[in-house]
Amino acid sequence: YVKPYLSKLTDDVIESEVLRIIGVGESKVENDILDIIDSQTNPTIATYAKGYECTLRITAKAKSVEEAKELIKPMSDEMKRRFGQSLYATGETSIEEVVSKMLVENNLKIAVAESCTGGMVSSALIDYPGISSVFMEGCVTYSNEAKVMSLGVKEETLNTVGAVSEECAKEMAEGVAKRHNTNIGLSTTGIAGPQGGTTEKPVGLVYMGITINNKTIVKKYIFNGDRQQIRSRACKTLLNDLRLELLNI
Repeated sequence: YVKPYLSKLTDDVIESEVLRIIGVGESKVENDILDIIDSQTNPTIATYAKGYECTLRITAKAKSVEEAKELIKPMSDEMKRRFGQSLYATGETSIEEVVSKMLVENNLKIAVAESCTGGMVSSALIDYPGISSVFMEGCVTYSNEAKVMSLGVKEETLNTVGAVSEECAKEMAEGVAKRHNTNIGLSTTGIAGPQGGTTEKPVGLVYMGITINNKTIVKKYIFNGDRQQIRSRACKTLLNDLRLELLNI
């Protein structure tokens, strides 16, 4: 009701485009586009931190929507050039949607084994309509016994380097992929806190494994925040790491 009324009071329209960036902090994003911010007129650009990622909002004022979009496009193209693969989507699309769509469109079967994230990664993927065509299983192997019995993690691994380790994350990812003969296996194992951390293995330490077509990589992260924030950041980060791997196969 209000928008049509207000539009009659001006000859101009305002149009915006939102670009979504993950894996780069807001301060670095702003620093990387400071030259544009300092010289902007029309369109304008602004950065926002939102949900463990950063968004850029490009806004133009013009006589028509089409004219505004023409003003936005060169700046949008420049942002895509500057941020490359870190810029993962436009609009209100989430990292979960982007990754799930890639899996479905490429018919890549996936299985997930989670410890510290407790099913968050599986839940994020399952939110996508049609994911049942490729999502085989999500299992929460929280105890050492479950890791051994369900995923084939070696007891020697757990006894020597522990569940929160690169070796365990690797065996978890490979084990869950082997269990269902999937193209992809994911794993998470870490210390979400608030207790349980040590000098060698602090709260926030998470190892995440990605097995793709029998090749496995494991990444180590130390996340800040409370228990929920650590788990959420681990989930988003793993999905983005999977996206980057899928872009390069």
